[in-house]
Amino acid sequence: MEVYDAIASEYRESKQLPFRGALEGYTLFQLLGDIGGAAVYDLACGDGFYTRRIKQAGATAVTGVDISAEMVELAREAERREPLGCRYVCQDAAEFAPEEPADIVTAVYLFNYASTPAQLLRMCQAARGALRPGGRLVAVNDNCFNPPTARAGVWAKYGFDRTLVGALREGAPIRYRFTTQRGEDFTFDNYYLEPETYHHALSDAGFVNVEWVDLQLAPDSRSDPFWDDFLASPPLIALSADVA
Repeated sequence: MEVYDAIASEYRESKQLPFRGALEGYTLFQLLGDIGGAAVYDLACGDGFYTRRIKQAGATAVTGVDISAEMVELAREAERREPLGCRYVCQDAAEFAPEEPADIVTAVYLFNYASTPAQLLRMCQAARGALRPGGRLVAVNDNCFNPPTARAGVWAKYGFDRTLVGALREGAPIRYRFTTQRGEDFTFDNYYLEPETYHHALSDAGFVNVEWVDLQLAPDSRSDPFWDDFLASPPLIALSADVA
């Protein structure tokens, strides 16, 4: 929480980096499909960047949840400037237990903050508990199928890089360094957990039809070789899962 309180403004600015729209956002909304009329909880919503886009895409009730008070305040400021009807809750997403279940839960960079299988299970259980029967989870995550090495520089031209801190093991920190378009750097850590650990946590929490999805490039960018290195060694991945 303290880390994100300190870098809230810089992290918000990083949402303008080109990969956000060309890959991250495009894939997220391709997986979401038609969300007209849906109730959505956006866990780890940050400054509300996707919370607002989800509402603009037709969801009727959208609530963002984030542990960082500074991030939530940025989200609320955006709502005050341009009211869309989004609601925000400052709370650890792993402890979120709403009174009413939703049709969809999004978790853009939530699960990769779990450093142990037990923490990951709590996050998955919270996501499951926020969904009605027949509901769906859509997430974007650090790519546990393509962990980084200790060498930096692979993804730097996209505005960020990720390096492994220490040996590759369960719970090993993955350090992200972002550079904003104004040239300001900031860092934070995700954590490595094996794909099988994710499988068990999602299954134990009650999810079925778990599908990992490589990030897809938006059609208007597919002829640009700039993205070749990102696609050849993808640092990020998406997933979807259903509630029986």
